Amino acid sequence: MKNILLYTDTPQAGGAELQMFLLAKFLNKEEFTPILACSHTPALDKLCENFQKENIRVIRLPVMNKHHPRHYFELKKIIKNEKIDLIHIHVWNPASGRYGFLAADSANIPIVTTEHDPFQLNFLKDTFKKFTLNKVSKIITVSEENAKVLKKLYPKHSKKIAVIHNGLDLIWWQSQLLRFTSEDRKEVKEKTFRAKEDTLIITTIAELHERKGLKYLVEAMPALIAEFPNIKLIVIGEGNERPNLEQLVKKHHLENHIILLGRQKEIPKLLKSSDIFVLPSLREAFGLVITEAMLIPLPVVATKVGGIPEIVIDKKTGFLVPPADTIALSKALKTLIGDPKKRTSFASNSFTRVIKNFDAKRMAEEYGKIYDSIIYS
Repeated sequence: MKNILLYTDTPQAGGAELQMFLLAKFLNKEEFTPILACSHTPALDKLCENFQKENIRVIRLPVMNKHHPRHYFELKKIIKNEKIDLIHIHVWNPASGRYGFLAADSANIPIVTTEHDPFQLNFLKDTFKKFTLNKVSKIITVSEENAKVLKKLYPKHSKKIAVIHNGLDLIWWQSQLLRFTSEDRKEVKEKTFRAKEDTLIITTIAELHERKGLKYLVEAMPALIAEFPNIKLIVIGEGNERPNLEQLVKKHHLENHIILLGRQKEIPKLLKSSDIFVLPSLREAFGLVITEAMLIPLPVVATKVGGIPEIVIDKKTGFLVPPADTIALSKALKTLIGDPKKRTSFASNSFTRVIKNFDAKRMAEEYGKIYDSIIYS
């Protein structure tokens, strides 16, 4: 049995942290014992509870931000006391995890990193990054596109880089809809979406941030409504772009056709009550939310950026369009809105693709093979 320390210095829980949890949940417990180390930030409480429900040990470091040097000293103690065989640092920001690298190097244990969203750093941070990568045994990226970015930034370490796509807890997602009926769908549409039963629902789930390209989606709506008046756009998520989006909705007089729903809990049921999923991102490391929509299953319209083309097969599971292109976005949505058979076909292909390629169990198995290859090399 080998002890694997999963470490993050993130101040909040997001997509990268969900993947940490799923990795720990599905890792082969007969071979590995995962342990989570993270800060005492209140925003991580729920994440830690989820780990503990799976009987995975959690060690909260007595620090509240990633900059405190106490990370280093606490990690050194954990590595020694827990007899850690390998540290897996989840790099949620290209410059994160610095004390994890230093502590592992000091203790002379192997390091694996997952680079969730790589991009160019400033000179000082990049210099330190190059130093830390010299200590790493394996660098995992969540998409082929991210691997290309890293190989361009750090060609010296190209041979260390491997791709493992993010995964979904397929059983959990499907369990959420076991008792979901047509009457439940009708209720969601009427009460939550404030729409009629026959209204076609286009849904997006995203942080309300400029990089998600939501303004282009809003700007595409007038042309869609002119041809298909019985449609509604549901925007699920929150963020600092909300005031700008609200202003844009008012400018185009779209109050009856767009709802900024904010953060929501019962995402599977909301997606199941939708007809089309869209993600107009300008930059996207992977796009896990798309796999969630495809599992429902829904046809997808998304931008051809980051890891998205590795999920959506153009003209088979959905349509891929250029980023920041309102006309292309509108055209793709018009095609799906006007063609129910194509929506059904795309949705069926989407479901099959997710089941085959984006299972969290498969993801954990691939990580387990990498741990084995390093520990027993």
